[in-house]
Amino acid sequence: MKLKFLYLAITAFLIVGCSNNQEVGNITDTDSYENVREVAWAFIEEKGWNDNAKKDWKSAKVKKMIANNSYELLDKTYEGKEILIVSFEDKENVVVGTPLILIDPNLNEVIGYMPGE
Repeated sequence: MKLKFLYLAITAFLIVGCSNNQEVGNITDTDSYENVREVAWAFIEEKGWNDNAKKDWKSAKVKKMIANNSYELLDKTYEGKEILIVSFEDKENVVVGTPLILIDPNLNEVIGYMPGE
């Protein structure tokens, strides 16, 4: 009985410990977020950051996340709220990656970014 309780406690601890990622979910390539990708790509082009990204913006990955202070938020009121993050595939051998673009899921507007590394 004690062994089962110990096993259950360790499992619960591992699950809680690994959940600090704050990723809400992945969105597959066959989703309805084409407009989100398009808005993010337009922002990338506007800022001149598109030189490091592959031009196939339609294959960009979209994830739901909780905004925090590790992102450069254009509006700080989004901190702690669910947002969409769009990541573009980089060209080969680039020194600095393409920034992640943060999108408001309701308005489809850019609300921030995270500089590429």
